[in-house]
Amino acid sequence: MRKKWFAFGCLTSFVLVIVFLLVVFHSLGNLGKKKAVKIEPSSFLELKLSGEIRDYNEFKDDFFSSPMQKKTISANDVVLKINKAAKDKNISGIILEPNWIKSGFATVNEIISALENFKATGKKVYAYLEMCGNKDYYLASVADSIYLNPSASAGILLTGIGGNILFYKELLDKLGIEMQVIHAGKYKGAGEPFSRNQMSEPFKESVDELFSDLYEQMLKEISRRRNIPYSQVKKIYEKRDDVFINKQNAIDLRIADELAFKEAMLEKLNINKKNLVKFSDYRMPIPSLKPDKIAVIFAQGGISQSKSELEENISAAKFNKILDKLEEDKTVKAVVMRVNSPGGSALESEIILNKIKALKKKKPFVISMGNVAASGGYYISCDADYIVADPFTITGSIGVIGMFPNFNKLGTKIGIHSNVIKKGKYSTLFDPWQKPDKSVLKNFESEIKETYAEFKNRVAEGRKLKIDKVEEIAQGRVWSSSDAFKNQLIDAEGTLDDAVKKAAELAGISSYGKIFYPKQKSFFEL
Repeated sequence: MRKKWFAFGCLTSFVLVIVFLLVVFHSLGNLGKKKAVKIEPSSFLELKLSGEIRDYNEFKDDFFSSPMQKKTISANDVVLKINKAAKDKNISGIILEPNWIKSGFATVNEIISALENFKATGKKVYAYLEMCGNKDYYLASVADSIYLNPSASAGILLTGIGGNILFYKELLDKLGIEMQVIHAGKYKGAGEPFSRNQMSEPFKESVDELFSDLYEQMLKEISRRRNIPYSQVKKIYEKRDDVFINKQNAIDLRIADELAFKEAMLEKLNINKKNLVKFSDYRMPIPSLKPDKIAVIFAQGGISQSKSELEENISAAKFNKILDKLEEDKTVKAVVMRVNSPGGSALESEIILNKIKALKKKKPFVISMGNVAASGGYYISCDADYIVADPFTITGSIGVIGMFPNFNKLGTKIGIHSNVIKKGKYSTLFDPWQKPDKSVLKNFESEIKETYAEFKNRVAEGRKLKIDKVEEIAQGRVWSSSDAFKNQLIDAEGTLDDAVKKAAELAGISSYGKIFYPKQKSFFEL
């Protein structure tokens, strides 16, 4: 027996040594890649963007970072570097190369805003496209000139805005799975895919109006940046015959300015290898040493009680610790929370909101809404001193939903028989193999209605609205930022930078640095 345990111990030690060596070799390999790059005069930054872009990455991009962590691009890091480059006398411009980026329009707008500020200093932005999609082109439209690869196999795919919601009720019925969906708010459609075979009319109306607003906003922005009449942009999206826009057609439609391979473009712009700097090689700016600070908290992901260090989520345990710290930090004069969340736990949202109310008594608290700040995402936002939403933000969804699966019919079909012994009225409450008790469902419905009433009260208090007005704009309905402004759910449309400036104004400061939370974690802090 001792020999077996000895062998097991040796094997375990061997595995741990191998893992340690792999980490060391990976770290040393990354360390070698982080050598400082000299920035020559008249240099251009080569900004290639592809894959997922999030507002903020909670994991450090250091020499201990795993390849998986490095795949996610932080829009915040991109913006900070662009802002630094705008003041760098050796940087003359940026070559922008978006390629099938995966991101919400609000996140893309943060990068666009930074590029517009960069251009305002007199520096140039050129876009180079080979094969790209809708959001790639939306981002590229900020450039002074767009170059498109001349190959017939290159092209720009302008699709518009749309989505497909799958409905599973018929499938669940065939399987014998019943989903009990209880919701408060006639537009609250999150549970419809499990309880219906198609959208309800209220939910369809809500989503259709939302998509119309977002689509119009996108067309307007492309029209403005490319100086193409709105009607022509709309015609390109809705009436063209070719799926991909390429070659001379792209020039004729004014979607691109010139056709050229990248080497030819660089030669024309007098950019060579010495003055073309990879964006990843351009160092992050040094944190500000100014005594007064604006704290920016990135609240992204679902709202839940999860305490996992490997996922980016919003929980009371995680965020209340940050809020407590900022409340006591005398150098922090105001707080901005960037919310990008579809919601989640009502209880976690209530606990976080309660902590925000306490912080508000000591320093200004401003919300910046990202791609989505709906349901619980709006819950934790509603009591801020000021709410700024991106023009593409999806918000509202003031409503509550509960879903409970039941496998009783499935069990009968496949021969599973549940035998219950219970002590206590609710001891089998969450047993999915038992038929749901009508009195229990009625009780759940009552509790959901109470939670909905509490949600509306929080909105009424935070936004200083009458409860009747809140009921009109609640009902689980999602709103575009323009409609949210009309309905007094937000105070202004704008970027994260606009929210930071508003926080500084409310705090009465004009000179300040920014600090970001949650603090980024390295490999060894997970």
